[in-house]
Amino acid sequence: MDLVGAWRLVEWRIAHAGGRISHPFGRDAVGLLCYTSDGYMSATVARAGRPPLRGAGSRQACPQEQAEAFASFFCCSGRYEARDGQVAHDVEMALDPAVTGTIQIHELNFDGDRLILAAVEDGGWHTLIWRRG
Repeated sequence: MDLVGAWRLVEWRIAHAGGRISHPFGRDAVGLLCYTSDGYMSATVARAGRPPLRGAGSRQACPQEQAEAFASFFCCSGRYEARDGQVAHDVEMALDPAVTGTIQIHELNFDGDRLILAAVEDGGWHTLIWRRG
């Protein structure tokens, strides 16, 4: 199956030591992952039902609201390369500045119309399941 195109998030789960499973943005998280034919990718994931920020805009929101908006959202973009059952995301921009400039390597599998990306991070096995958009 071709990786290029838009993919919608089905599930993001983390398997922790001892067998505990968590969903970082909830079981109903939403997301969009796009791969272009010229080698770029963009990923966004968010907790479903995020409340709008009060005030005239995000810069005028109180620090607590800004922190919650940050904590309930993930995004990154950059170049990608897929080969040998893996995809490497060379992150050029990300909401979390610590992710910018890193290369994120994920196992890459297809299951019917689903794309499955998996990697170990922070001691847990992250599995992200996507369906073509």
